[in-house]
Amino acid sequence: MNPAILQRKNLQNKLWKLVIPKSSNEIDWELEEQRFSFYDESCYNLQIAPDTTPSLYNLCQTVMLHLHVQDNVRFFIDNRVRVAGSCIASANNIYPSIIRLSSGAVNTLTDNELTFLIGHELGHVLMLDRLVRFYFHKQYKDKTPRLVNHLFHVFEMLTELEADRYGYLACNSLEDFVNYQYKMIGGLDRQKFGVPIETFLETNRQRVNLFLHGGWLGDRHPANALRIEAIRLFSSCQTYRELQAQMKPIIDSIMNCDD
Repeated sequence: MNPAILQRKNLQNKLWKLVIPKSSNEIDWELEEQRFSFYDESCYNLQIAPDTTPSLYNLCQTVMLHLHVQDNVRFFIDNRVRVAGSCIASANNIYPSIIRLSSGAVNTLTDNELTFLIGHELGHVLMLDRLVRFYFHKQYKDKTPRLVNHLFHVFEMLTELEADRYGYLACNSLEDFVNYQYKMIGGLDRQKFGVPIETFLETNRQRVNLFLHGGWLGDRHPANALRIEAIRLFSSCQTYRELQAQMKPIIDSIMNCDD
């Protein structure tokens, strides 16, 4: 199944026209930011490498191959208990894109669950959405017109839904995705409570209705209930047309998130 969300692609094109670098100076800002990020990570975090974390390094490389990622990407671990990941995407090969995994994620998640998280962050690399984010904040800072701010807010949430799809394609398991969500949201192991996946997903579907009226759905990440339902649909729909139809209420709620 194609992971692309058309509304996200259209918004990225529209925003890029607003923030595209207009001078060599602005491109130099980006290079300096990438240089700083790479050396900052190298100074303070543990790089995932064959000699220091061999099994984790091999897992990252396997996910890259599976998703056909050919970009220059370096992986790091930072010392945080919370299950989390982050990405700094590079637009060139002078400095690498950076994916950071928390030590909490590495210590808590199984390899299959980690595969989802790595795939999610690689999705951001492939979309280059973080590059739009960089130039957006450089250009507008604290003086963003209300309409442009709304477009960017919607764009950020849609990129998270699309990145989740890359994560799902990497692990190819609804069960591993659900287990990841259990640990990411609550820091708990689903199997400890013996909760069937079907029960979790059905309970979540009831919660989804709370968010389909629009209104505030989150800052950069959509409400977890929407993300979980979106992947349930992505895993179960047989055609892209069916997926678009089933996803419409979720997409509409995000498109109207600031109303």
